[in-house]
Amino acid sequence: GINAEYGKQWYQRRVREAVVSTQSTGVEMICLLILGLHLLQSSIINGELTLKVMCDDVTTIFIDGEEQSAAGTGAWNQLATLSLPENVGAIGIQCRNGGGPYGIMAQLEDSSGEVFEVTDDSWQCSNALAEDWATASFSGDWSPAAYYEHRNYINDEGAWAGMSPNRKIIWTSSSSDMTVYCRKSFARNTLSVMCDDIANVYVDGEEMESSGNAAWNQMSTFSISTRASVIGVKCRNTGGPYGIMVEMRDPQNEVIMISDDTWTCSNAANDGWSTADFEENWATASYANQGPYSTSCTGAWQDMSPVRRIIWTGSGGDTTAYCRKVLQRSRMLMGAQCDRA
Repeated sequence: GINAEYGKQWYQRRVREAVVSTQSTGVEMICLLILGLHLLQSSIINGELTLKVMCDDVTTIFIDGEEQSAAGTGAWNQLATLSLPENVGAIGIQCRNGGGPYGIMAQLEDSSGEVFEVTDDSWQCSNALAEDWATASFSGDWSPAAYYEHRNYINDEGAWAGMSPNRKIIWTSSSSDMTVYCRKSFARNTLSVMCDDIANVYVDGEEMESSGNAAWNQMSTFSISTRASVIGVKCRNTGGPYGIMVEMRDPQNEVIMISDDTWTCSNAANDGWSTADFEENWATASYANQGPYSTSCTGAWQDMSPVRRIIWTGSGGDTTAYCRKVLQRSRMLMGAQCDRA
């Protein structure tokens, strides 16, 4: 397998060679075209989200509590556009009205251009600035956004033309509020990992930070996006028993994924192994009998699903295992191959 960036570099080099070579056949050029389409699709799958925001009049945008810099935030008829990571936890929009009509419109698109989030009454708004208001952990008692029929934004023309017809113009419930703060947090899944002995955990190719990953009897817990595509666990055994256990719960605390034989494992870290565009040929995970993980119900893992399995590669002699689970395959392009016969 190859990761997306390496694949793009290889593809660009190979196309240049083919163009200047008199030996390149039509079949080879067709193969390169197919591979190019595959890499394009991979980049779409793993691309960033796009946030579009209109505010009457002056906008300040926050992502996971951090103020963002963007063009188009200084006037009611300008559209601000930002690229966001797939794992965004919360969006905050501060809008200051300089007089006259007021309102906020926003939408969030995935990397294929599909709109999956718009301003509506699932957003919360307030006229008072609160600490950490634009973070996913904020627990303030803000009211649902109110709707406002902005005389211009209700028409599909101007910088906002083409925005989703489902978006609403939101504000607080009071037209006298000159500055409002509106926020949207996104549901998160909880990922729990046990590894005997030392774990590194990856979500869509990005290594996650957590305590509890340096000993066999400690659990690592992560809050991850519900849009995550691939979970990867590297586990290094320093001697004795070995094994990996994983569980994922949805925002309602229901178990939606466990370590079992739907995972695949290897003793080698191939390029891009924890990403969605990895062209996988790994073996199905094998089950291990770790000892305490199997027989004890009093450790850090005591509340994990009873049907989770202890997984590893097919060999107990492997001191490091790399195991991965694909959570979403529906939008992945499966294999761009060429028959050279």
